[in-house]
Amino acid sequence: MAGNKTLIGLRSFLSSVGATAASTFVGIYAVILGAGAIEMGWLQSSFNSISNGAQLLWGKLSDRTGRRKVFLFIGSLILAILWFLMPFSGTPYVLIIIYSSIALFGSMITVNWFSLIADMYDSSIRGKFLAFINNISSIGTILSLLLMVMFFGTNPHNDIKIPFFLASGTYLVSAVVSVLIKEERHSIRFKERFSTTLRNMKNDLHFYRYFMATNVQGFFWSMAWPMFPITIVSVMHFSLQIVAILTVITLSVSIMVQYFLGKITDRKERPPLIYLNRVMLSLIPICYAFFNSLTLFILLEIYSGFLGALQNIVLTSYMLDVVPSNRKGEYIALINGFNGLVYLMGALVGGYLLQFAIDMFPLRTALEVSYMIVFGGRFMSSFLFLRLKEPENKGRTPIGLFSILYREKLPGNPSGGTIKMK
Repeated sequence: MAGNKTLIGLRSFLSSVGATAASTFVGIYAVILGAGAIEMGWLQSSFNSISNGAQLLWGKLSDRTGRRKVFLFIGSLILAILWFLMPFSGTPYVLIIIYSSIALFGSMITVNWFSLIADMYDSSIRGKFLAFINNISSIGTILSLLLMVMFFGTNPHNDIKIPFFLASGTYLVSAVVSVLIKEERHSIRFKERFSTTLRNMKNDLHFYRYFMATNVQGFFWSMAWPMFPITIVSVMHFSLQIVAILTVITLSVSIMVQYFLGKITDRKERPPLIYLNRVMLSLIPICYAFFNSLTLFILLEIYSGFLGALQNIVLTSYMLDVVPSNRKGEYIALINGFNGLVYLMGALVGGYLLQFAIDMFPLRTALEVSYMIVFGGRFMSSFLFLRLKEPENKGRTPIGLFSILYREKLPGNPSGGTIKMK
């Protein structure tokens, strides 16, 4: 298991050096190519809907074959080719096609990656392990972005090749690392039809509550995605260097708090932390709407870094615990698949909403109006997460005053919000 831990850490590092860093610039690149609000909506919606929706397929195949790493190997090779082609897109529409293809095969890796981790590490140590690999990933992305800042010049069309080619190369190495991971072969996990699984999902109450809350909030969550890159490029006029530095700030903060949060996650009740995370994250669209200086955006990245660390550790840990132990791949794929459909609608609505506002107001005002609508939806839907409970309370203790909300009580008490892990 120690050897696997090293290999998993190495693969996480490689992925973050390449694809994670490169994904920071995809939306920026689309705006540089001339994408407007509607094109940005299609870019974000197609990527997220395909990425999550395809996991319905990959999760079922993964659990049926009993092998995870073969999917990691195949997916890594295909993604190496697609990332290499990315800087030759030329138009927003070609970029949408390539990025959607990355989503399709990236989802093959996502569902098998988390299923593999869930197979190897149980709930009692999973928080600390997730903190370990997330810190490794964050360090890799930071080093990659800082290196890019040194090589970025003044021509964004040429500079954009750097992160995309790097992502291609690291996926080739990741394919080799995936083969070296040792996994036990699992027997076929299930034989039910998908429709039967969907009908029986309500029987897994903890998962079902998480499933419903995540999908409702996911619609409002994804509405803002087409707006963020437009704000960064067309309103704030930040360069690729500034975008890289802001991302480094976010990840640096995450590194500083993730280990601590991982220890808390393994001991404390997670639903209160999830709810707090979702409410605080709902404020980010307001910041994008009204912040007007680099200094304020730096403060926003510090804020986002803390909340991102909390989400990465707590939400992943909780989600991996509420999925049935013998059907991890299928249920992870199920929740991410439905999220993808919701993200498709949300990002498209967000793009068309912004375009409608642009037709009526100047760009800055249109963004402010759109962001306020997104904030309202995100904040109100956060309360759905108050229904979450710990699937099993093995030594976990309540967290301060939040324990009042989450103790067992008579019928008729609500409140809460968090995001699930995937």
